Amino acid sequence: MATRIMAGRPTPKSSRRSSNSTTRGTTTKPTAPTPTPDEARELLEIKLAQLNSLLWCCYGDGNGWFEEAGEKHRDHMLWIAADLAREAEMLLEVSRGDRGGQAGIG
Repeated sequence: MATRIMAGRPTPKSSRRSSNSTTRGTTTKPTAPTPTPDEARELLEIKLAQLNSLLWCCYGDGNGWFEEAGEKHRDHMLWIAADLAREAEMLLEVSRGDRGGQAGIG
């Protein structure tokens, strides 16, 4: 079994759980150019489709797979879902023009 999640760039160890913390840190990503509102809308559609599929696999058909995956894998899947939701929120702001001139989505 793989010991690493292959869904995206690896998260730097410094932003993962510390020994005295029970929540995920924010990931540090290279700064990318700010997408245009049209690009942000396209990326938003992609992120929401990914999030929808992930959550359907976790809960959507009620097959019990999520519960059987084990605590470590459930934690990783929820971490991915939280990252996707956060990225979707930022893309929505960019598509509306709320973040003009700020660093883009990585």
